[in-house]
Amino acid sequence: MGRLYTLFRWEMNDLIKAILLFFGILLAGMSMKQSLMGVNNSMGFASGTDIQLFGASRSTGVSTAIQGLLSLDDVWTLLSFLVLLLGALTFRYDRDSGVARSVYSLPYSNDEIFGVKLLSFFIYGFLMILLPFVYVALTTYASIAGYLPEITSNFLGDALLLVTFLVLYLISVATLVSLASPNAFLAFMVGFAIIYAPRILGNSSIPPQLFIDAISRSGSSNFTPFTAQYLGWGLLVPLALFALSWVLIRRRDVV
Repeated sequence: MGRLYTLFRWEMNDLIKAILLFFGILLAGMSMKQSLMGVNNSMGFASGTDIQLFGASRSTGVSTAIQGLLSLDDVWTLLSFLVLLLGALTFRYDRDSGVARSVYSLPYSNDEIFGVKLLSFFIYGFLMILLPFVYVALTTYASIAGYLPEITSNFLGDALLLVTFLVLYLISVATLVSLASPNAFLAFMVGFAIIYAPRILGNSSIPPQLFIDAISRSGSSNFTPFTAQYLGWGLLVPLALFALSWVLIRRRDVV
């Protein structure tokens, strides 16, 4: 376990990925904040007003605004861009830079290296997405932070599950294209083409648009994320892509 922890710490302490994480959180937070302030201004009350002062209708407005944070097309385009960059840095850049020759010469199996890299990718990816949301929501409604669990309880569970499905899909695509591509630049370009194509074509039946549109419907009485479509794209497809990635990393060398 100590050997794997050393490898994990090395992956998590990567300076380039840490810088990308920092700027990703900053940019996503700024985009969310701008959108949220626009919603608050149109609703006619200042952020931070106590929930007891604006009643049930305004409470619904807060809920809608917070739900909107998780379904912003522009934010998800930016985050998809950053997740693909993280994938290229995690699984391809070390090969391009020659660092992989040193790593793979250490007493670690390909399975161990793949598992540690994937775990670090998961952590970076989810932090980049969840931290801006939590920070913006809490700071914008600081004076009613204690009420937020009640206000958002009708949709937050389903919305976060859909976000998890979406992030799993993004990470699985980024992992596979990074391992299959000959260099980090091509890995990013191919991955972004796969992720962005449905939006260009106006196809909302496949990710990421499938999950982005579904987030805005979370909490509706006739909506559930536990359908074959969402579970298939959010769990089965990522698992298949991760399995292909695992096979690929076992079969290729470090060049």
